[in-house]
Amino acid sequence: MDVERALVLIVDDNEMNRDILTRHLKRQGYATAVAENGLIALQQMRQRAFDLILLDIMMPEMNGFQVLEHLKANLEWRDIPVIVISAADDLDSIVRCIELGAEDYLPKPYNTLLLKARISASLEKKRLRDAEKAHFAEMAIMQEIDRELNATLDVKRAMEITLGWALRYGGDQAGWMGQVENGRVHILVSQGYPQPFTPDSSGFIPDALPVVQRALQSRKAEYLSAATSAELRVGTQSQIAVPVSRGTNVVAMIVMENDAPRQWSASVLTFLNRLGDHAALAITNANMYMAVQAADLAKTEFVSFVSHELKIPMTSIKGYADLLLAGSFGPINEMQTKFLGTVRSNVDRMARLVSDLTDISRIESGHLSLELSPLSLAEIVEEVVQSTRGQIEAKAQTLTLAVPDDLPLIYGDRVRLVQVVTNLVSNAYKYTPENGRIAIDAHLILDGQDAETAQPMIQIAIADNGLGIPDEAQSTIFDKFTRVDDEEARKSPGTGLGLSITKSLVELHHGRIWFESQYRQGTTFYFTVPVA
Repeated sequence: MDVERALVLIVDDNEMNRDILTRHLKRQGYATAVAENGLIALQQMRQRAFDLILLDIMMPEMNGFQVLEHLKANLEWRDIPVIVISAADDLDSIVRCIELGAEDYLPKPYNTLLLKARISASLEKKRLRDAEKAHFAEMAIMQEIDRELNATLDVKRAMEITLGWALRYGGDQAGWMGQVENGRVHILVSQGYPQPFTPDSSGFIPDALPVVQRALQSRKAEYLSAATSAELRVGTQSQIAVPVSRGTNVVAMIVMENDAPRQWSASVLTFLNRLGDHAALAITNANMYMAVQAADLAKTEFVSFVSHELKIPMTSIKGYADLLLAGSFGPINEMQTKFLGTVRSNVDRMARLVSDLTDISRIESGHLSLELSPLSLAEIVEEVVQSTRGQIEAKAQTLTLAVPDDLPLIYGDRVRLVQVVTNLVSNAYKYTPENGRIAIDAHLILDGQDAETAQPMIQIAIADNGLGIPDEAQSTIFDKFTRVDDEEARKSPGTGLGLSITKSLVELHHGRIWFESQYRQGTTFYFTVPVA
């Protein structure tokens, strides 16, 4: 609000008083309107927006107290400052006016210098209040914009959101937005045009577009109030370009077009610049996300390719080693048998690594699908026990089972659940010393934060009294390629992928996995699987 151009409503039933106040205010540079009673004043307020009201109390039809009551009850009017000028100078009248929301109270006859000061102070307070309200309103809008921008990591969608808010706030008929690449602007989104346009076959706007070139050079909003860009939109009379900058780099450009010659106000320019700051962060994050996704895809494709190519020579090495060990090409001595055993062992180790890498690649790319069916947990555990019994007995370890036969069937992929249990049991016997103990337990639970959301699950626990996990390593134990920095644990070979794969497989079954461990006392891994 321009204080010097403020519009003041004078409400007084005395024509002479109205005339004196009018002439006095006009000399101060204010615009005025008059009303001879409260009813007429309210009628005028419905038609025009006033910045200040000078109000008499004793009037016919509707007195000043009633006017104040109406102002206080109306959300649009309650913030208009009111200075009461009245011959009623008793304390009760003054108190009642203040309670009803009057800004000030001057008794008649009033001092003109005092009136001037009170009007100036009241208008300044209103200006500050209006600025504060506008600031909070803009903050609320920016919060809404941030919520929308933070909900996407797609560059085009971030630009659609940004352009939509820019056009809505600026009041322009059309606009477009694009990324800045090597000093040129590549249009990605547009609104308000007869049809989506591409200025040339490459999608870049013409280099000769003046307003954009000026904005790129100055790194600030630039506008033209002439039809200089009619090649993009017929009828455009004014155009503004707002650079979207991140640090010293212009990452994008917002351009809006209007059918009439205009100069964008300071408040609109401030909003557009602030919007650009918020959009720059969203666009930068989206570009970084796309780069990470591309790198992940390249890594996944590379791992998949390498894993596939390694399987062929490993199969040959393993086959020939088995043939030699079987004596198919003649007898071999003890030293040769030992060397071939080492070759066979390392091929098996490499095969496990390749298998783990393949699983990680398929999990990360989303290509690992499960063949789900009702299963017996007891049968899965029995299969794992049979396949690992030799290693457990070789270390004279004791294995105890507590898997009831009457447990409900679980719903899962048999091959992958065998892999989960095998990984956990293998870890248990690898990191448990000779004569140690391993226990497998399972029971039915209701898993959930409350009774309404709880789901029936089977919880499986695999416990050992082995090396345990140091406290400092527990937070990263499920990360890829993580191995505990412990001399005893390092004696057992491993890739650091088993627990990461196990966690992913459990979560693909809509279960969860966790553990409890005390260093040098043992570890218990728990995981859940849904009931069929």
